[in-house]
Parts: sequence; structure tokens; C-alpha cells
Amino acid sequence: GGYVIKHKFDAISQDRPLSGVISAVNQLCLKIKDRLTSQRLAALSKKLKDDFGADIGLLARMLPNVCALSPEFSILAGKVEDGSTSDKMNAQNVSYTLLRFIRLVSSPKRPIMLFLDDLQWADDTALDVIHTFLSDRMGSCMFFVGTYRDNEVQISHALFDLMERLEISNVPLNNVSLTGLDQKHLNEMISDALCLYPRISKSLSDIVFQKTKGNPFFVLEFMQSLQSRGLLQ
Repeated sequence: GGYVIKHKFDAISQDRPLSGVISAVNQLCLKIKDRLTSQRLAALSKKLKDDFGADIGLLARMLPNVCALSPEFSILAGKVEDGSTSDKMNAQNVSYTLLRFIRLVSSPKRPIMLFLDDLQWADDTALDVIHTFLSDRMGSCMFFVGTYRDNEVQISHALFDLMERLEISNVPLNNVSLTGLDQKHLNEMISDALCLYPRISKSLSDIVFQKTKGNPFFVLEFMQSLQSRGLLQ
């Protein structure tokens, strides 16, 4: 099977433009360690060392969890000078370094699913890295899922530029727009949850719809609030 890695952007993500994507890939290292046998882990570590060469220490500084794959990586990371790391931590170098890592650890049998939530908070730099991942034609195996709140982005947001560039790069895209539940389906959901006939739950579902406009998250929060207050029997 493959690996699932994820990250949720927030309002302060733009102050740390690359940290979100780096954090997601850093998670991957631990998932690989847990999944592979010691023999396969040793083979992968050798492949990483052979491919990265002198840059393996830089990779270990960028992705601290990569040291979990081989104790030797911790030693090599300690030999990298801070100034040298800073010089190579620009967006383009980070993007290429992460891509090299993903190419080596992913395969058709072990693809990577990258899920990034709240992309409306992602900045141009993070989206450029995502484009680099998805437009790669040199052997990386990645499936990407991204979500954003369409009521919080303008048409000028870099997210739409990313979609356009991916289409130009012939990367298959599927856009799914999620809307709130209508009153009929909301009533069906509530009647199922409370084991009531729809005609009995309708008065409650009308109130819930009025309060939440059918937003599934708000519906769940509101129903849990009613339950915690003892208003649902």
C-alpha cells in the first residue's frame, strides 16, 4: 500500500511559507520507517545516500525525521554547517530536494497521497512546490488532494494560477464543489441519526437548517451541542 501525508494551513502559514509542505514530507519518513522491513529500510537508506551524496546531510537537516531511516543520517546532518544550510534553503532548492526524495521513496506499488487542507492560506511559494511535485515526469508517484474555502479566495489568488499551470502541464484535474445539505437531505440525515420517522424529525431539522444553512460541519456541532445540553432524548 501507499502512504498518506497531510497538512492543514492556517492564518500564520504565510509567515512560514515552506514549513507546511516540509512538515508533510517530514511525516512521510516515519511512515516509511513503520512500513518497511529492516532489510528494505537499509536498501532505501543506501539508495538515498547514493543519490544525494554530499547533500544527504542537508536533506537530514531539512527533514529531521529522515534520520529515523538510518542512524548515519544523524551524524551527517551534524556535520552540515548552519550557514551552508541557510544558503541552500531557498524555495527552488527546497522544492528540488523534496522532489528528489519523493522520487526515491515512492513507486507505483507505494504511491504517496498528499492531502493539504485550507489552501486559501497557502502562499505562492508553497503552491510552487506543489506544482513541482505534480508536474514531475521523472518517476515520482503522487496523488494530490487539496481543499479550500471558495468564499475566502479572490479570483486573483495564486491557487487559481496553480490550477491553470497544472492544466498547461497536462496534469489531470478534478474540481469538486461541496455545498451544504438541502432541507430534504438534512432531514433524512437527522431522522436516520435519531431513529425517527422523517415526518417526526422535520420540525427539528427545519430549526437545524435555519441555524446552519445545511453546512455539515455546523450541523454536527449544533447537534452535539443539543445533545450535551440534554435537549435530545
